[in-house]
Amino acid sequence: MLEQMMRAVARKIIAQEYPHAKSPAVVYATVSKATQLGETFDLKDLVIHNDETGSSFKGHITAHWNEYTLTVVDRWGDEDESFPPLPGVRSKGQYKAGAFVAVAMAYGDSPAIIGEVQL
Repeated sequence: MLEQMMRAVARKIIAQEYPHAKSPAVVYATVSKATQLGETFDLKDLVIHNDETGSSFKGHITAHWNEYTLTVVDRWGDEDESFPPLPGVRSKGQYKAGAFVAVAMAYGDSPAIIGEVQL
């Protein structure tokens, strides 16, 4: 009886104060929609090498942010219906619709794409 009460109290505390502990911190997802945004970012202090001449020079790259809608999948790539679609996930990475990505949700916060994966 006491053991059951302790378990019930522990479950209640975890559900109320640590809801992120009930879900995995990293999940797989498929990119269902990809949009390039107008907002850009710079990769600075790069050294560009010319393979044909052997020369190199300093430079930078200006690239666009991207926004994705993701669908959480299980380890076999089947949709996990216990998660809603994840819209508005911004990333510097460029992924095509249909790509599989690893997504982190540290402490239950907003999802962040870690990178592309192969299932």
